[in-house]
Amino acid sequence: MGEFGFARGMTPFTAEFRAAFADTDAAGIVHFTTVLFWAEATEEALFHQLQLPFLTREGSHLRGFPRVRIECDYRQPIERGDVVIISLQPAELSEKRLVWAFTAKVAGCEVAAGRLTTVYATRGDDGVLSALLVPAPVLGRLQEYFKN
Repeated sequence: MGEFGFARGMTPFTAEFRAAFADTDAAGIVHFTTVLFWAEATEEALFHQLQLPFLTREGSHLRGFPRVRIECDYRQPIERGDVVIISLQPAELSEKRLVWAFTAKVAGCEVAAGRLTTVYATRGDDGVLSALLVPAPVLGRLQEYFKN
């Protein structure tokens, strides 16, 4: 399965997308960034389903999960009209960061796999991002959802 494989026994969270014309590049295949967009959209859908805050504003302060690293291996092209299933599960859930392993499949065939690393941070009036610990209720709910 490669270096981005999922933990055994853990059920991933999934979301379905249909590749549209706007998702394609000049070669007629889905642009590589679209897979990353879908992985992020799946992460946000997970937070929504679990009723967890994904991005919050407190006055002029914005808190959320900026991306600090992303990596992806592309195995086969995705074409317009393909139905793509994105599966997401934690590779690491800690108070310092959330690392998501994701796969993209078309008709049961893995077409891409990767990892998305986020931290919890706040942005204040000065526009500077400052890392914070992942809120315990968020971390606990995610750990509960994905426990074996």
